[in-house]
Amino acid sequence: MRTASVVTALLLSLPACSTQAPVAETDAGPAGECTSDHECSPGKKCDPASHTCSIGGCGGQLLDLTYVQPNLELVLDRSCSMRQVLAGTNTTKWTAAVGAIDHVLSSYADKVRWGLTMFPDTKGEACAQGAIPLPVADHNAAPIASLLNAAMDLADPNYPNFPCVTNIDTGIQQAATDPALADDTRDSYLMLVTDGAQSSCDLGGGKLGSEQAIADLHTTRGITTFVVGFGSEVNATELNKLAAVGGAPLAGTTKYYQADTAAQLDLAFQAIANQVVSCEYTVAPAPEDLDHTYVFYDKTELVPRDPAHVAGWDYDPATTKLRFYGTFCSRLQARSVTDLDVVFGCPAPPVL
Repeated sequence: MRTASVVTALLLSLPACSTQAPVAETDAGPAGECTSDHECSPGKKCDPASHTCSIGGCGGQLLDLTYVQPNLELVLDRSCSMRQVLAGTNTTKWTAAVGAIDHVLSSYADKVRWGLTMFPDTKGEACAQGAIPLPVADHNAAPIASLLNAAMDLADPNYPNFPCVTNIDTGIQQAATDPALADDTRDSYLMLVTDGAQSSCDLGGGKLGSEQAIADLHTTRGITTFVVGFGSEVNATELNKLAAVGGAPLAGTTKYYQADTAAQLDLAFQAIANQVVSCEYTVAPAPEDLDHTYVFYDKTELVPRDPAHVAGWDYDPATTKLRFYGTFCSRLQARSVTDLDVVFGCPAPPVL
């Protein structure tokens, strides 16, 4: 669901302006009593019924919403063909890919939990994969960028120099073992980036093995795979199949993200990251009455509750998560919402 900030303020209170006293305010009169707004802290008002300071005059208690970062594992092709120079430039595919990944990592460093694996890797058999270099984790954007920028050096073991195979099958199968992807408290995604087609390897079942691994991730584990083809040597038929079973096919004939230039690759990565950004927040403590729960965008726009999960928000007491759907989610992802306020008990936005 970015670089306007989202204010994750949460108000918990009694139903609309109850006469039951809220938490006492030490900045008002004796025992927190008040007779006018000027006796209260900035952003609070004096409730005439209870003579106490509160948000909006409704007896509120400020809490926090916590943004739930999604997992995104990069599955990057480092086969020898990535050394090829892009037509009309002096830039190799590898240089362009590292630059585009640098950009998306910096743009979404705090919005996504990143991970990275590359195929083929440099361990053991050419068609097999060893340990994931950087499994998905918090604060992983900088380590991934550092590893990839080091791999710009021809002497670096991760430079696309050897082995010269394209083992998409075992690359996907390896990524699927990342422990973070088993975390069902957050959404998880893969982004496959390749400049060619499965070649010289069938240890993981070849093309059919890749299709099955991606389909299993989507249908049995709820993990979507975005597919990016880079350059003119990709197997469009195969990438279309992978995109379709991965759960995020594009409309039209080309179902995957096709990039022929460095700029197009950058745009593809940014578009995918934007879709991955979460529209989910944890709430603590849990709201007791959703009929007295109000959500506002930018202080004034009331967002409807939508239990059908089409357009609006809903809350799941089992997970203590509040989630946005439809265009309301898209607007959070696009960072067009400056402030997000959730108010329990007060049918009006807070003054913050």
